[in-house]
Amino acid sequence: MDLLARLAKPRPTGTDQNREITDYVEAYLKSLGYEIQRLPFDCKVWEEQESFLMVDGRKTALHVNPYSEAFDGIRRAVVVENLRGLEEADCKDKILFLTGDLAQESLQPKDYPFYYPDEHKAIIDCLEKKKPCAIIAVTGKSSMSGQKPFYLTEDGSFHIPIASLDVELFPEIKEKVLENELKLIIDSQIKPSLAYQLIASKRVESPKGTIVICAHMDSKYNTSGALDNASGVAAMLYAARNIKSDRYNIDIVPFNSEEYYDPQGELIYLKEIESSKKDISLLINIDTVAHVGSKVAVASFNLNEKEQHKLDNLIKDSGNVVSGQPWYAGDHAVFAFSGTKCILLYASDLFEECLSYTHCPMDTIDLVDERLIEDAADFICKLVNSY
Repeated sequence: MDLLARLAKPRPTGTDQNREITDYVEAYLKSLGYEIQRLPFDCKVWEEQESFLMVDGRKTALHVNPYSEAFDGIRRAVVVENLRGLEEADCKDKILFLTGDLAQESLQPKDYPFYYPDEHKAIIDCLEKKKPCAIIAVTGKSSMSGQKPFYLTEDGSFHIPIASLDVELFPEIKEKVLENELKLIIDSQIKPSLAYQLIASKRVESPKGTIVICAHMDSKYNTSGALDNASGVAAMLYAARNIKSDRYNIDIVPFNSEEYYDPQGELIYLKEIESSKKDISLLINIDTVAHVGSKVAVASFNLNEKEQHKLDNLIKDSGNVVSGQPWYAGDHAVFAFSGTKCILLYASDLFEECLSYTHCPMDTIDLVDERLIEDAADFICKLVNSY
């Protein structure tokens, strides 16, 4: 599939490849007769080089957390396992090792507008108050991605240098890190850049409202993002080609900051909805949709009984499509929480299989079933055209 091959490349927000794919998606939608808004926003791009910790003359590899500040120095270390220990520790100008309860899950970016749990805020506030010179998060395999060790933060607004150390390596050096000063190098560069949020629209006379079809087009660093979410963008673009609604305006929205720490693309679209006073009748989000061996799962949010019954019948009549359970870690969430009617399409084995490949180099094009992309697009067209 030419389309999927063009999309399945590393494309973090603001990178050259992200802009190239933005240009391609814009041209594709223009060729289908969509009116395009290309809205710029400032962002940051990140680069890393070899980073490591020297312990007792031995070099231990580290994984720099995206958007980390740089560090090169020799310091004493302190190890903490929980928030109470962090609150009591003397961390100022020391290398802080976070283990145990403090390294069990990734932290949301500071003040993330859609979701910023109190427990994450407490940890981040305490870290900033304690002022370590650098942080080493001792992490393992993430339950939400294929990263190992996973990043504790991916946040350009967090200004303490931070890297992750594989939890399986830590026992070998745990006693030694407290005995002597350690040399630490976190080789990380952050540069300003520019990205674009596209909004592609088709309008009809006397519309009953607007139907939005969206899929995030950006990826994490160091991954082709074939499943997550080149598959969803391809399905969205195929659907855009065959939608025939004459009762609703259509917006095609390739969100360009779902994997970024600052959701500028989503905020831009929300502002556009508000300024144009759009009535969003239905939003369809496609995210990680076509894993080999799976089916297309469909979940709904805020539908009434009659609408749900109609959706269930459409699912039954569609090949390779099954009912799925709703989840909220995607671009549909802010709309669903506000009461908008939403449909989510994703791979039926997302939580059992897919997530273990995402956000890492394993997410390659051979994991994608192109037929399922077409099945997802066909389902979207049937749904929209009959709405």
